[in-house]
Amino acid sequence: MRALVLAVALLAFAVPSRARADDDDDKPELQKMRFVERGANLHVTASIAKLFDRAAYEALDSGFSSTVLIRIWIYPKDGSDPVAFMGVTRQVLYNLWDEVYELKFDEPGGKKILKEKRKAEALKRLSSLDDLAVASLSALPYDRIFLLAMEIELNPVDPKLLAEVRRWLSQGTGGGLDRGGAFFGSFVSVFVNPKIAEADRVLRIRSQPFYRPKP
Repeated sequence: MRALVLAVALLAFAVPSRARADDDDDKPELQKMRFVERGANLHVTASIAKLFDRAAYEALDSGFSSTVLIRIWIYPKDGSDPVAFMGVTRQVLYNLWDEVYELKFDEPGGKKILKEKRKAEALKRLSSLDDLAVASLSALPYDRIFLLAMEIELNPVDPKLLAEVRRWLSQGTGGGLDRGGAFFGSFVSVFVNPKIAEADRVLRIRSQPFYRPKP
């Protein structure tokens, strides 16, 4: 296991973009992420906490479920054709009877069910991407510079999109391109020609440039 070197081309991103936490700004926010090679995959650690404003945070204990849909693309810095795509869904529901937050994660690595007593800890779990496998290393040639782009939706209203991601996850295609090639909303449509999102809140973020140094 070794962390990737991230020193290349950072000057091009010296001035970060403003956050895309609502629909009036098309630019994704620059967020520094941690990339690590483990086994045959690239893993990322990042935070999506900015998706939750005060109202979204207070709604966590309303007794209604909150759903987070995460779509991730990796693409060359000098191009717009993704080399990897993955989708993740997360849900949290406050169980009023047991007074506990029940979290359900559906990721390429499998499904997880977690419980937290405190709302702050539930939010931390929900909004932290900890060592998430996002791509096969075979899709990332040495010394080529890449970026990771992420769109996160809170309570998406399109049930077809959510069902499509869950179906894709059940097929075990994580860390690569989906078999249909549609990317559940293509990278170009989301990040180059963004449309008005159909969700309570939307966050679009982009990593710093990274590359795999030769051993």
